[in-house]
Amino acid sequence: MTLHGLRAPLPDDTVVHRVFEAHAHRNPLGTALTCGDEQISYAELNTRANRFAHHLLSLDIGRGSVVGVCLDRTPELMVAILGVLKSGAAYAPLDPTYPQERLDLMLSNLDQLEYTVVAPATESLIGHAHTKVLDIEALAPRLALLPAVDPQTDTTGDDLCYAVFTSGSTGTPKAVAVRHEGWYNLLNWLALEYGLDERSSSLSVSSFGFDISQRGLMAPLFTGAPLHLLPSRSFDVNMAYRVIAERGVATLHCAPSTLYLLIERDMAQAARAAKAAGTEGGPRCAALAGVDYVFIGGEPLSTPRVEEWATQEGNACTLLHQYGVAECTDVASSYPLHDYPRYRAGATPVGRPVYNTAIRLMEERDGVLTEVPDGETGEICISGTSVGAGYLGASPADMERFMTADTGGERVRLYRTGDRGHATASGDLVVVGRVDAQVKIRGMRIDLGDVEHGVRANPRVEDVVVLAPPDGAGEARLVAFVIPAAAPLDPRALRAELLGSLPRNMVPQEVVELTAFPLNPNGKVDRKALAASVDHPATSQ
Repeated sequence: MTLHGLRAPLPDDTVVHRVFEAHAHRNPLGTALTCGDEQISYAELNTRANRFAHHLLSLDIGRGSVVGVCLDRTPELMVAILGVLKSGAAYAPLDPTYPQERLDLMLSNLDQLEYTVVAPATESLIGHAHTKVLDIEALAPRLALLPAVDPQTDTTGDDLCYAVFTSGSTGTPKAVAVRHEGWYNLLNWLALEYGLDERSSSLSVSSFGFDISQRGLMAPLFTGAPLHLLPSRSFDVNMAYRVIAERGVATLHCAPSTLYLLIERDMAQAARAAKAAGTEGGPRCAALAGVDYVFIGGEPLSTPRVEEWATQEGNACTLLHQYGVAECTDVASSYPLHDYPRYRAGATPVGRPVYNTAIRLMEERDGVLTEVPDGETGEICISGTSVGAGYLGASPADMERFMTADTGGERVRLYRTGDRGHATASGDLVVVGRVDAQVKIRGMRIDLGDVEHGVRANPRVEDVVVLAPPDGAGEARLVAFVIPAAAPLDPRALRAELLGSLPRNMVPQEVVELTAFPLNPNGKVDRKALAASVDHPATSQ
């Protein structure tokens, strides 16, 4: 079974930042960026990025180079990203909200990284043993003397544009390499499919290290619209809501968990306004309802948590439920939510493939990957322009999911996602689960083995098994079954320590202390028995 996206022609030049440059030359005074009270035009942002690019080129950074970027949500973030791209290099987002230990692990597993862009507020997070640092603020006087013109490089659509880290089953994060052509194809599809233009301003709300953020940061600049940065290292729902209202934000790219918080804030604001006006029975949505599109993905959607808000009278916002993986440029399919009562009975569709992309539902039989018949469930495999270049510095085992297969009488390069799904009669994809142990927690895809590795490294822990059973709302949560190195175990202390070594979304919400793991007849850990015991744990926190 194969779902085909529209085959849309692409131009000869599919280098993403050149589209931004074209907007800067065509509309130099247009607003490109805001951050708090600061507002920057397309001409100014382009000039600052050009000067930084010329500095990088003077350091022999160019095509084939990868530059780390560890910056907060400030104008310098976009200067750095655009400057790296303009030099011909690719950037690797290093999220300053990550613990030091995680950043060190990421840096140590990216041999290509010679330089990392920092600011005074983030320099201490970057271990100088792994990379040289470029303080973009300290460089300002020197950059002001460099040429303001666009650098002329030989960058092509085959070159890398960014490398975003994803979780690894061995405890080692992997850097997914994305090509300009795939990123151009995604941004071009967004612009054409949803009519995005210079009015389609966007607010960046997701964590910088998340693959959805790369699309969210670049999409408005690709369409000539303003990008609004939230002037806060961590997500602040009240601040985000205020920016949406004051700036008239038109598009958002976020995970469902972020959307739930914004909806709660929107409905509370509407309720207060209605009470003040003496019309408490009126519509219960406010500023968020005026957003044109919210593109949501990264984790399963709980439609009951959005239905009341989405179906309110006067709500003009369209929610797009999307599916994709970092290895295939973030988005593979999209579905406009509209028939909410129908979604209550099962999984919400994630729609049809984006342009120049095919989604194949396949199964492996006797070592051969073949398509499943129509209507059956299979592993979701993605082919087409969006498939990335693989992992940087990866082992052969890591690269096995990128493969070439015979399908429909042709050889195609595809990526095996490890997700399982089926197609509806109308041709929409529905994701039903995972083939392996990878799950999505708080909007980011992780591997349970990666979490186990991080927990097991703690001196309080002798051994651990991590599962992701659903909570009362049907959303996955991480539960760590721990055999402690010394009893009794203090779950609160363990979780506090893990917050210093793992990203928050990878820290188990619950810790269950055991003296031994149950075993199945084969002598292996009985994970089903552990899962069945979650509702009645021996010790949890």
